[in-house]
Amino acid sequence: VIQIPVQAYQTLTAKPARERKRVVIVGASFAGLWCQRNLYKDFDVTVVDYKRYFEYTPGILRVFVELRHLPRITSALPKLSSKFVCGEAIGINANRRLLQVQTKSDGLQEISYDYLLIGTGSSYAGSIKPSRKEVTSSERLATWTSEFERLRRARTVLIIGGGPVGVELAGEILTKYPEKKVTITDRAEDLCEAFHPNTRSHIKRWLQKRRCNLVLGESIGGKYPDLAIDSKGCTLRSGRRLSADAVYRCMGFNPCAKWVANSLPKECVDSKGFLIVNDHLQLKGFANIFAMGDVMTHASNEIKLGHTAEVNAHLVVDNLQRLELKRPLLSYPYGVVGARCTPRVYCISLGKYDASLGFNWLIVNGPIAAIFKWLLEW
Repeated sequence: VIQIPVQAYQTLTAKPARERKRVVIVGASFAGLWCQRNLYKDFDVTVVDYKRYFEYTPGILRVFVELRHLPRITSALPKLSSKFVCGEAIGINANRRLLQVQTKSDGLQEISYDYLLIGTGSSYAGSIKPSRKEVTSSERLATWTSEFERLRRARTVLIIGGGPVGVELAGEILTKYPEKKVTITDRAEDLCEAFHPNTRSHIKRWLQKRRCNLVLGESIGGKYPDLAIDSKGCTLRSGRRLSADAVYRCMGFNPCAKWVANSLPKECVDSKGFLIVNDHLQLKGFANIFAMGDVMTHASNEIKLGHTAEVNAHLVVDNLQRLELKRPLLSYPYGVVGARCTPRVYCISLGKYDASLGFNWLIVNGPIAAIFKWLLEW
């Protein structure tokens, strides 16, 4: 009974739907979902993604060795009070403020927007990130079942790339299957070269203790993207051949921006395919289009992580609301963290029971760091 007058009051004072600005978010991952959670009360929000689930990418490598881990890091997309369109964004008409989406059920759709937020992330070789064919969680599970069996049968493993992804994959394999012979190769002289020296030394000691073969400081033959890599190994520029039963490419990601790049002026996209944003995280020349996460590049040149994608989203939400209020926009990253750079936060796993945790200059190595990462996933 008490709720009836309260609901009546909310109905009378609520902003009419026709007065609510339309926000379309492309990409339902860290940045996109943060924006959805913080905008749906004041805007008419539509979320567009080619898949119907959220997957916690930082925890995905464990699924190579533990299939039951997949449901723990996967969930249905939150509905809240917003719309969801399952389809692949294929372009925009910026003049008419229309997003073009190809759907299986209704074909080509055009979705009107007042503000467009692009958080389509990045793609990665192999199964580490969902493909356009893995629309449902059951389709994703089928892919991982095949990957799990392929690794289980392999006696030797070659990991191409000694960054965080390659290192974490090696850590998972050597923890679950200590008898397998694992090789990591990278053209850099050290593993995880962009990270703190204490992290790098801890990673190297851990891997060498488990007889991981490290082939560092040697480039792969061929010319990118046609490198001398095949399903049974790779050939180095020196002519040396590295062979294995299972080969994994962990050589970095590509921004998922091709779908929109052809609809934009050339100055909006850099030579590597990233969307170029200004200090307010707006697309160059478009005050009502924002980009965040892996898909964009900004002068701060920060490491691309789920954490930094959410920090991007914080500023995008604030600036979108400021545009509505006709207030000055905040600059990134100072406007959201109060400093000239975002905190450098990371946790590189070495299997289930070890890791290296970094927070700016503070480095914690060992089981405590692994517990911290487990808490993040939980």
